[in-house]
Amino acid sequence: MPNRDRDLERVGQRVGRRGGLGPTKFRCVSIVTLDTGNSGGNEADDSAQIEALRTRAAEHLERAYRFLETQPDQWALLRAQVLCEARPGEDLGRKLGETQAEDGSLPPSTLMSGGGLGFPPTDLSSLDFRSLALVGTLEALLTVADARMLHAAWVERAVRFVESCQEPDGAYRVPAIGDAEAVAQAEVFWTGMIAGILGRTPFSKTSHLEAAGVFLATRFTPDSVEHDGYAAMLAYAHFYTNVPDEEADEALQWCGRALEKGFRSRAVDAVATLRVLLTCDAQAMPGATFDVVELLEQLLEEQAGDGGFAELCADGPASRTTQTFDAMMAIVRLCAALDANPGA
Repeated sequence: MPNRDRDLERVGQRVGRRGGLGPTKFRCVSIVTLDTGNSGGNEADDSAQIEALRTRAAEHLERAYRFLETQPDQWALLRAQVLCEARPGEDLGRKLGETQAEDGSLPPSTLMSGGGLGFPPTDLSSLDFRSLALVGTLEALLTVADARMLHAAWVERAVRFVESCQEPDGAYRVPAIGDAEAVAQAEVFWTGMIAGILGRTPFSKTSHLEAAGVFLATRFTPDSVEHDGYAAMLAYAHFYTNVPDEEADEALQWCGRALEKGFRSRAVDAVATLRVLLTCDAQAMPGATFDVVELLEQLLEEQAGDGGFAELCADGPASRTTQTFDAMMAIVRLCAALDANPGA
């Protein structure tokens, strides 16, 4: 079987498409309180509906994979191949490690330029070497976190580099485009996202996490995540899910409520909603309850005619690769939840 056909066959396997392919092998991880939507109706009818949804999901997953094949973003395609088990995760970890500099930093990849959600407007071409290296190292750590490869050999050196970039007040800063308010919002985003991913590794130093926590605690308010605060919500949720902090319970309640409210009102689309949940990689998010079937159906509806996601992005297909991968990852995770609850 040609490599491309074999890869697409594995794409179908990841969501348990029937026809001899069997159920997904992806272990179920409850990323939020997930309601399987058991209506109490006829069990056979419910099972048939779930099976039809799973088949649709496989078709949408394949279309998303084909979209990435047409784009120059080789990092996104490699991530998709690892997700679909067409290539081992070690390939991704090794290729990223090959780009690591002597100081432990990694260069920018395509997470941000491919339309990654939440990232503040930033002129990458104007950044100094250290700021650019900080962005690239964060991208690399987030990438291997999605692939559950944070044990890769180069990660510890990357963590040491990132920690060396922390400011005396506990913040991590990358120059942002915009006024003072935009700069302040960017500081929250970079600090929350960087400290959050450090908290997921076994190598981070408590002193650096605590300093970031003090910085974020003085800036957190319910308004910052409720009113057009997607980037702040993502950053705060990431940090407080992965770093022990006395502010975590209250902050996560507000984040969870804001996320569900945004999804219900369609102010936050399904891809963006699921990106928060996937980034947190948590057992649950207080204040948020989602129905697996509803999330999956809404996600599938957001796919564009060319197979990619984020159709309304004004910068063309190349700026939609990250969100397309996000959607693929979400499809796999949600189908895993359906496998864990076959009678849903």
